[in-house]
Amino acid sequence: MATEDIIKSNFGEYFEFAELAFKASKFNVAVTLYYKALVELCDLALLLAVGKIGSNHAERFDLLQAHKPELYRTASKLFNFYRDSYNKNISKAIAGQVKENVERAKKLVES
Repeated sequence: MATEDIIKSNFGEYFEFAELAFKASKFNVAVTLYYKALVELCDLALLLAVGKIGSNHAERFDLLQAHKPELYRTASKLFNFYRDSYNKNISKAIAGQVKENVERAKKLVES
């Protein structure tokens, strides 16, 4: 399977299970998975734009800032919620914000 196909498959898997977690009121899990889905979208956008993806969050953020600033702003803004999901209780409102931002990023990458 080509890298682009793997990224798309991973996005679908993360997003699908994020939706299930959100519906089950498992907001920490939902935020973690929505963010992982966002990372896949960012990687896809970078792969298509510059032919490479970041190997870690810092490199990804640098590439996004240089080549996909709108996605950079989204990923940067949501990163703290992602980190918080490891050791804080995430509210439905925060999880909803993350979900909406990922859906908006998906439309941006698809256009």
